[in-house]
Amino acid sequence: MPDRSAGRRPGASVATALAAALGAGVLAAPPAGAADAPAPLRIEPQAAVVAAGSTGFLLATNRYRGDDQYWVRYDTGERTPIDGNQYMYPGENLVVGDHVLLCGSGTPTVRNMTTGTTVLTMPEGSGERCAGLAGGAIFLTFWNGTGKLRMYDAEHGSRTVTGIPEGSTRVEVRQGTATHALLRYQGADGVAHRGTIDLADAAVAEDYAAPLASEWHFEAALSDTRIAWNEYDPATKKSTVVVHTRGKAEKQVVEAAKDAHVAFLGDRLVHSAPDGTQALAPSPLNRLNVVDLKTGTTTRLLDHVRTVAAAPDGDLLVSGGQIGTGDGIFRVSVGADGTPTAAFLADGGYPAGFAEVSDPHLPPATVDFDTTYSAPFEQFFNHKGVRFRYTLTHVRTGKTYSRVQNGYVSAGDDAYYPDGIPLGGEWTGTLRGNAAGPDEEMAAYNGAYTWKSVAESGGGFGPPIGRSGSFTVTRAQKPHDFDDNGSPDLLGRDASGVLRTHDSGYIGGGWQIYDRIEATGNIAGTGVADIVARDKAGVLWLYQGDGRNGFAGRVKVGGGWQTYDQIAGGSDFTGDGRPDLVASDKTGVLWMYKSTGDTTKPFDTRKRIGSGWGVYNQLVGTGNIAGAAHGDLLARDKDGVLWMYLGKGDGTFTGRTRIGGGFGRYSELVGAGDYNRDRYRRNDLLAVDPVTRTTYVFRGTGQRYTPFDLIRSTTPLFQGRSYNLLG
Repeated sequence: MPDRSAGRRPGASVATALAAALGAGVLAAPPAGAADAPAPLRIEPQAAVVAAGSTGFLLATNRYRGDDQYWVRYDTGERTPIDGNQYMYPGENLVVGDHVLLCGSGTPTVRNMTTGTTVLTMPEGSGERCAGLAGGAIFLTFWNGTGKLRMYDAEHGSRTVTGIPEGSTRVEVRQGTATHALLRYQGADGVAHRGTIDLADAAVAEDYAAPLASEWHFEAALSDTRIAWNEYDPATKKSTVVVHTRGKAEKQVVEAAKDAHVAFLGDRLVHSAPDGTQALAPSPLNRLNVVDLKTGTTTRLLDHVRTVAAAPDGDLLVSGGQIGTGDGIFRVSVGADGTPTAAFLADGGYPAGFAEVSDPHLPPATVDFDTTYSAPFEQFFNHKGVRFRYTLTHVRTGKTYSRVQNGYVSAGDDAYYPDGIPLGGEWTGTLRGNAAGPDEEMAAYNGAYTWKSVAESGGGFGPPIGRSGSFTVTRAQKPHDFDDNGSPDLLGRDASGVLRTHDSGYIGGGWQIYDRIEATGNIAGTGVADIVARDKAGVLWLYQGDGRNGFAGRVKVGGGWQTYDQIAGGSDFTGDGRPDLVASDKTGVLWMYKSTGDTTKPFDTRKRIGSGWGVYNQLVGTGNIAGAAHGDLLARDKDGVLWMYLGKGDGTFTGRTRIGGGFGRYSELVGAGDYNRDRYRRNDLLAVDPVTRTTYVFRGTGQRYTPFDLIRSTTPLFQGRSYNLLG
């Protein structure tokens, strides 16, 4: 059996004092052979020891918070739920012997976990909160930060602790030795203090100004001969543990991690990073460092540490991991030869080394962005300190999307993740690099993709973990999609006759011969968006899209189209699944051209719809914008008022609905489909202001009488550039 006598005396005297204060026989001896149990207890993967007792320990199943706590027996693993510690967190000493302080709600009490009985109840006070448990006393302070501290025990009742300056805040107490408690407070001048309270006199016995100690964290340790706490100097960015010899001017300073855990193991100082699995750089400070204060020799145990708790016999219970053994709780003690050792006490189920611990959420073989907003891409690891990157590559174009995460950070960073720490996230179907620049975002192309991911342990706790795979993106054809990425493309022709899109850029020159270019959607059966263009002689030409931001050679549709003032395409007005064309002539008659899907004859014979359309100076095919199943039509009158005609699906429309005024300022209105790619896939309206050279979007609502949000938003489409035709 290990010899623990070097560290047992302070803990044993604490047990004696508590027994005297609360009643003889309330403390049980540590179970024989607990550290040498043949099989470790089983605990949750992210659980952490909060405090250690004689017959059991306090366990928080959520390692980042203090709720969901249980008292766990060493010998059987039997659990007793602990409620009432909602305001206390892992690492805070809430146990003395086998007595647990409950103070999350109701009256603060101390419960004997061996017998299950309440052994001390604090009379209710006004405006007080728990400040800690030490010896046989409950300590309470005031929420308003007056600096007053009250202690209550069975022998003396309620006493005010003297020696804490008026105006002090953040007053807290932790278990120390049999005769003294650990104290922290923030002075009225903002300087942090660490010290001791004489339990017999209820008075501050030692007070050390610690201006570099944490304002928030209370990591400190007390023995019969020394007191220690951690410090951080923001000027030098160095972290240390300061060890004072009590009653003397002697002081030792030991390099440590920021917010390091601090404890004593006999005459040895123990420190470690608060959680090495969150580190993004390897460091020996992530380990459990046991420093012989006489010789300066450091023994390093475990590979990473979450919490450290002192046991009554002088040992330590440490939540952490040892590669090759596992991740869980270890009992750290001093062996017969004087060597610190760690024995595995409770197994959390995860390996200590870096590992993927649950099945990933990866893209399915086919991702249909018409039916889903995003594709999953998430992997689950046992550590937070991970350098993670995944890259998706479109096979045809070589364009990529990458996501990089250096460590896990979120608004709910203290959340409990039963499946492991999630890294990655959803891919919403975007790629990097369009006509505006290599870093600009664009919608992802349809087609084949490959992907790969690499996860590297920041703390160096194992080799990188890599994965790879493939999938296909698919969407139905969209009326304004010329490059097969499911996203509306705005066409622009400059003064030299060059036609381009905002997304993929250059299409070609020579387009100055046309006075009208209209995006029609797929009218010729190729499966991708087409356009029609009218030349100055009135001949209409069809350009079939190739899905690569280009078009096949033109096909003549017919002559006589100079009779029309307005032409609009892109909506399925007839309900056959193909977009149609409408045109109003100079006499105000509106005509319907039903598409055929035939390249040689893309439109049926025209059909008269109605008259009186000469009041409008622009027609816009929008697709479904008002919630019905069929394509709708917008018309702008000469006063700048925009009207909607709801399509019936038979080539006719309902009576018009007024949308709003002020649309006369725009040179072009474009029914571009779902521009903003919202979750509801509602069609939007683009509007080009030639004065400001800005393209705006009016977001679709899907509502019958208010199909657009009339509060416009700017877009990056052709920002700051002039074109003599857009569509």
